[in-house]
Parts: sequence; structure tokens; C-alpha cells
Amino acid sequence: MKFFYNTSQLILTIILMLPILLFAQDKSLQKANKNFESLAYVDAIDSYENIITKGNGSIEVYQKLADAYYYNADLKNAGKWYRRMIEYRIEQIEDSTVVEELQPEYYYRTIQCYKHLELYDQADELMEYVKNLDTLDSRVKRFTENPNYLKEIELQSGRYEVLNFSGNSAFTDFAPSIYQNQLVFSSSRGKSKYASKQNRWNQQSYLGLFNVVSNDSLNISFTKEFSKELGSRLHESTSAFTKDGSTIYFTRNNIDKGKSKNDSIGINRLKIYKAILGEKQKWSKPQELPFNNDQYSVAHPALSFDEKKIYFASDMPGGYGASDLYVVDIHEDGSFGTPQNLGSAINTEGRDTFPFISKTGMLYFSSDGHLGLGGLDIFVVDTKEDEKKIYNLGKPINSNFDDVTFIINEDTKKGYFASNRLGGRGDDDIYSFTETKPLVTKCFGSINGVILDKKTNALLIDTQITISNQNDEVIHTDMTDMIGAFSAQVDCDNKNYTIQAKKENYKTITLSITTNRDSTEVNKELFLEKDVPNTGIDLAKLLNLKPIYFASNKSLLLGKSALELDKIVSYMKEYTTLKIEIGSHTDSKGSDAYNLKLSSKRATSTANYIISKGIAPDRVKSRGYGETLLQNKCSNGVRCTKEQHQQNRRSEFIVTEN
Repeated sequence: MKFFYNTSQLILTIILMLPILLFAQDKSLQKANKNFESLAYVDAIDSYENIITKGNGSIEVYQKLADAYYYNADLKNAGKWYRRMIEYRIEQIEDSTVVEELQPEYYYRTIQCYKHLELYDQADELMEYVKNLDTLDSRVKRFTENPNYLKEIELQSGRYEVLNFSGNSAFTDFAPSIYQNQLVFSSSRGKSKYASKQNRWNQQSYLGLFNVVSNDSLNISFTKEFSKELGSRLHESTSAFTKDGSTIYFTRNNIDKGKSKNDSIGINRLKIYKAILGEKQKWSKPQELPFNNDQYSVAHPALSFDEKKIYFASDMPGGYGASDLYVVDIHEDGSFGTPQNLGSAINTEGRDTFPFISKTGMLYFSSDGHLGLGGLDIFVVDTKEDEKKIYNLGKPINSNFDDVTFIINEDTKKGYFASNRLGGRGDDDIYSFTETKPLVTKCFGSINGVILDKKTNALLIDTQITISNQNDEVIHTDMTDMIGAFSAQVDCDNKNYTIQAKKENYKTITLSITTNRDSTEVNKELFLEKDVPNTGIDLAKLLNLKPIYFASNKSLLLGKSALELDKIVSYMKEYTTLKIEIGSHTDSKGSDAYNLKLSSKRATSTANYIISKGIAPDRVKSRGYGETLLQNKCSNGVRCTKEQHQQNRRSEFIVTEN
């Protein structure tokens, strides 16, 4: 049967169907959002992708689809949809649609995805854009202070030999710890009692604790469930043990009387539990620690070597980011102190998690807020140092995937970590490693230089060199040697220094330089310019001397003029290469011959005074000019005032050599 519609009928049909289509679309989005909000990310991904396939993509849909992939550590697909989210926003702006700016956190996640895809230039370009949106974010600050972070990561690379752990499964295996020389870890390979149960997050079995049992005599090892007493119907992970093996701290979902207990918005949080090993080698019923809370997660315990502190991660209120690192004291009576945030030097606005504290106080942790290669990278900081310098462990420990749960025995230099990098056996794999080189924490370099005369290029010996650091603290003082050279040992780890060169008769100069690990030696030529007047300069004017007075018609210096000449003497003692000619001038009163003779005597008298004060005779010449170089028109026969004649009666101290 054929059906025929005219234009009016077609329009009417579309109008009638439109509420049905919009209702169906709205129901699909509600279903997707419900899965997303209940952390059923695999189901949410299917729902959002179906919506997009039907042409109903939006910023909200792209954001949540990308987030669902992101939270399941699939940064490749997350990056695809974050990129589409940004493109869609640009398209709306180009279509003159009013669009709100994306929250900066979405850009930060996109940056992590770009890094995962090894698109580091694009990641850095996007970070430059984010700088204009969120200048107070510590991630922006760290990038601004160290835009060449990839070179620093490369510096730390190559210090480990890494092997895939033979006990890995096709599922998630991570969170290694050591219990009585055995490896304990968390895995989704399936707990015997709850093997059939799957979580909605990634539709794998719930995590449980397993350990590797070795029989050296038979040269075999096998994996088994660590303890059925510690198992539950939900997750157990990240364990830490006391050295005597009597106590375990571990992470578990919030459970009350065997049932999941959610917070006020329906999310089941993580808590740290403690159990004691009994006389029959059975673990006691796990007890949660007192600083747990139903409204936020407290997870991933790590014991200090002296077992007096527990480090952990939490998203409790008052932190800096998505999750922060904390430490809490364990008192002698077994009670606990108040958790303390490790501060902004360590914690970021991103995820800071999975702590491990070594025997020497080195804190290892995973973070996507510090500068890394993509996803979660492993970092280390010396907790004993006042300046909490954070170091990326570099490759091959870190990759462009998630790298987490690092532990190390500093005596044997061996340890384990986990990663979801390519080439593994399962989802997350455990890797063993051996540290072959120490962490590069200091950069020993040098600042070397030569001081030269700017005009003649002559090497300047005995030049005083002062080097100050970025805190204006003097770290080096010295004099240049017989070839005008100097050298100073400095820290070259991206430090700022100021060099000051000072020499008698030369202008003091300062030079700012920055050292870095790419070039540990800095070599500079510094040119000093003489700080003496040019030839032809009158020192009387330069030093603002008062007139030099003599007894009437005589060459005897009056007392107050000697004080002015002392200024010339002091200046010439400071500038030891200076030579001058003293010129004495008279007015036109009297005969020319008389004035010439008088001026010569006065010039000689002036020179003798200066020489008597310790100035070498070859540096001082004298000459009388009489009335031959008048300053004005007052020559013979011209009527002038006393003041005009006074202008011509003067002494000059002209620089002839500098």
C-alpha cells in the first residue's frame, strides 16, 4: 500500500512526533546520567555514545562521556571526547551562540590525555591557554616556572631496570606490599567467596588481597587469596604491614554489617581498616580507623619505617585538590592523632595519591597535578628537607599511562610498582624493578669568567668578583688571577645568580645569569669600562671646586685653597692612572709679560702642593697661560666689571691621560 502526503500533512506529522522524539531523547540522557552518577561508567559510556550516534551530542554529553573514559583510565578515548567537547564549543561560538567558558578542570584533563597520546606540544599550548583562565592554580604555576619539564624528566630517566611480574593475571593487579618477605597485592582476578560478583565501575570482579607463596626447595611459586577473614563483597586494596607482621592496615569500601554504606549523595566511600594477627595465625575482624568518615574517602595507607606515622590519601574537605596526601601520628597506646595535610608543596589541585614512605624518609606518591608524562606519574620528595623539591622518577618507571603504588627496599634497591601501560598481561600489571642509579637531586656546575678592559681588551687582574644567589645571599667572593680569570662552583639546577665585578678606576658592573642542567658550565667574558674622566675634562668643574686663591700679585696659596686642592689629591689617589696639566690663568690687568710670569709661578706652586701630598711628579704638569685664554671679551683696554675680570682668574686641572 502506498501512502501520499502533501506538504501540510508532512509538517503536521513532524510537529506531532516532535514531543515523542524529545521525550525519547530526554529519557536516554536521564538513563546515561543516572549510570554516570552511580559510577556505572561502562554502562554510561554505551548510553552516551548511543546519544551521540543519533546526532544529539552536546557539551554535557561530550564532557560526561570523556569523564567516564577518564575515570576508567582510558585516556585515549577520553582525549577523543574532550577534544570533541572543545571543538563543539568553538563551533557554537562561531555560530554566535552564547557559550560559557569550560571549567578549567576539563582543560587539565584534556592536557593529561594529550600527554598520554604523547602530544606534548599540544598539551603545553593548551596549558598556555589555561594560564589566562586559572592563574592561581598550582599546576599553571609549576608549568610557568618549568616549561622545560620534559628535559628534567629525561635527566631522571634510565635509573631503573624493570620487569613484568610473572604472577600478573588478565585482570587488574596492583598495590604491591611486602609481608614476611612475601609479595601481597590487590587483584580483580576474583575472591573465592565472591568470585561471581562484579562492580559497576568497570564490570570486573571486586578487588581482593592476594599473595605470592614461594617454595624455594621446589623452585615454584603460586598466587593465593591472602586471607578470607579480610575479604568482603566489595573492594580490598593497598595494604601496609608492621615489620613484625602482626598488624595490617588496608583499604576497603565502607561496609556496615556486611552491607555497602553510602554517603549522603549515594556514593560508597573508601576507608582504612586495621586487623591484628591472632595466635592461630588468623586475622581479627577488621576495625576502621577513627579518622575515617562516611562522607569522604580515606585510603591507601603507608607506614613510616619507625611505625609511628601513617601516610594516606583522602578527599576530605579542606584539601587542595581531587585527593591529597595526609599524615597522622600513631601514639604508643595505639590511638591516633589528628591527620595533617602535607601542604601545597606536595599536594596539587589534581590527584595526589598512593603514598609510600621509605626507610630514609623519601616519600613516593602518584600524581597528575605535578609535571609528568601523562596520566598518573610517580614522584618522590625528601620529607627531611625544608624545601620540598618534587622529582619525577622518569622513564621507565613512568610512562604516558597511569603509574602507581611504588614501593622500594632501599637496602636492596629493589621494589615494585603498577602500571596500565601497553605490553602488560592484563588491565593493570605489577612490575618489579632494580634501581641502578641514585636520584639526581643536585646539579654541580660552575660559573667561569674572564674580566677585560672594554677599550683595550687587556686582561684585568685583581678584579673583585662577588656572586650572589637568587635570595641575594653572597655565595662566592674572589679576585681575578694573573690572566684576569675567576671560577666558582654553583648549583646548576635552574638557579638565578648575579655576578658583580669591581675594580679600581673602573665602573662596577653586575650581570644576571641562570644556570640549568642542560649546560652545567657557564662561561662569560665581562668587559669593564674605565670610570675616569676623558682626556680634556677639567677636574675643577668635575669636582665642583671653589676658586683657587693666591696672595695678591703673588704665587703663595692661601689656606682655604689648599682644602680645594686636597680634593684633587684624593681623586688622583683613587684613580692612579690619571695624569693632569695644571693651567693658571690671569685677567688682562697688568702687562702681558707680567701676567704670563705670575701665572707660571702660580701653576708651579699648585703643582708642588699636589706633589707634596704624595702624587707622583710625572702625573702632574704645570703651565702658566697669563691672559692668553680669556673666558670673555675683557682684553687689554676693554672696560669690564670686577665680576667679568674674575671669570678670567682661574686654575684648571685638565686630564691629559687616563
